[in-house]
Amino acid sequence: MNGTTAENNKLSSQRIELQNSFKDYTAKNGFSYEEWINPPAGSFYESYKKDLDAINEQIAPELQYQ
Repeated sequence: MNGTTAENNKLSSQRIELQNSFKDYTAKNGFSYEEWINPPAGSFYESYKKDLDAINEQIAPELQYQ
């Protein structure tokens, strides 16, 4: 297994854990569309979206056009 595949597997596992934490959070607290769209500083939604974006950026970086 090369380094890229191992790193992608690790990131995929982190993404699944993060998605499970979202599922658990919304099961316990309900889903707030208002907070999802405009998350308050320090809220679960803010940290979730930030962490998810960081993982997604590493798994599938933005295309660079020439």
